[in-house]
Amino acid sequence: MEMLNIQHLSFIYPNREVPALSDINLTVKQGEFIVVCGASGSGKTTLLRQLKPALVPHGMKTGEVFCNGTPLDELSPREATAKIGFVQQCPENQIVTDKVWHELAFGLESLGVGSEIIRLRTAEMASFFGIQQWFHQATAALSGGQKQLLNLASAMAMQPQLLILDEPTSQLDPIAAAEFLAAVAKINRELGTTVILTEHRLEEVFALCSRVLVMDAGQILCDGSPQEVGYALRETTHEMRHALPTPMRVWASAPVKSARLAPCPVSVKEGREWLGQLTINKEQLTIEQTLIRGMPVIKLSEVWFRYEKDAPDVVKGLNFCAYASEITAILGGNGAGKTTALSLMLGLHKPQRGKVA
Repeated sequence: MEMLNIQHLSFIYPNREVPALSDINLTVKQGEFIVVCGASGSGKTTLLRQLKPALVPHGMKTGEVFCNGTPLDELSPREATAKIGFVQQCPENQIVTDKVWHELAFGLESLGVGSEIIRLRTAEMASFFGIQQWFHQATAALSGGQKQLLNLASAMAMQPQLLILDEPTSQLDPIAAAEFLAAVAKINRELGTTVILTEHRLEEVFALCSRVLVMDAGQILCDGSPQEVGYALRETTHEMRHALPTPMRVWASAPVKSARLAPCPVSVKEGREWLGQLTINKEQLTIEQTLIRGMPVIKLSEVWFRYEKDAPDVVKGLNFCAYASEITAILGGNGAGKTTALSLMLGLHKPQRGKVA
């Protein structure tokens, strides 16, 4: 069944000469999981906002977008809100209430849904997304990953037919991002909701989606399954071939001609199986690397910190040293203390114990 039909859609922002979208023609079927990818400025966000009437940017549009056979412009605000869910990049920008349970109910209350249905839907979403333990918490106390999951649950409480997500993991750590994308895949798989997602974490989403659109300069460069897109980009010199998941890049650059005739691997599992089938002359390589460090730039010695006197410690005995000319990544799950550690380094907070120099 056809969910969306986009016909000759073009869009140009005010005071711009180059259109952001140029003659987009696209059909989306019910239940598809589509990933839209491309370089920054390729038109991904502009395309997604054309599918949500309340978020359509100001500018000149030509062409037509149909939702279930009805022109999108003819949908009432209530219909558009109920049928089309939208999750944006910044978790903070969509939360409008002070409590988690109230945020889940806010959209339904705005639509005038009865209280019994609201209680049922909020309970269902809390259970589906596993947020029962922080159901009564203040939204301000949530981590970034929890806030974005709450935004997703709030959108799904209205039971939309189409869920649009604009780089929803861009401000999440790797662990929170993986959990969020798993929740999106669960929505598509178990609820049958059509999903259109823009994302830069292609390693994770290519293995989950059923279809990929590659955009460039406001146009659709490639359209097909992840494997088909891998085949198409392999034959080009387009920069997006370097952004594909690692198994696809290794397959595309394989020097053995017969190796590239095998099906394009998308996931790490498929890539490992593909490599296992190859016959390659292996050489023992010895690589020696000497790490020459510069002068220490900042040093944390046995640093402890808590936000309130009776609250638990967020940073516990942290020892860390950053050196000149190095790039250091701090990783960890939500609530691990990454942001707090950075604030201590910047002097925004002072440790209760230990030294920052």
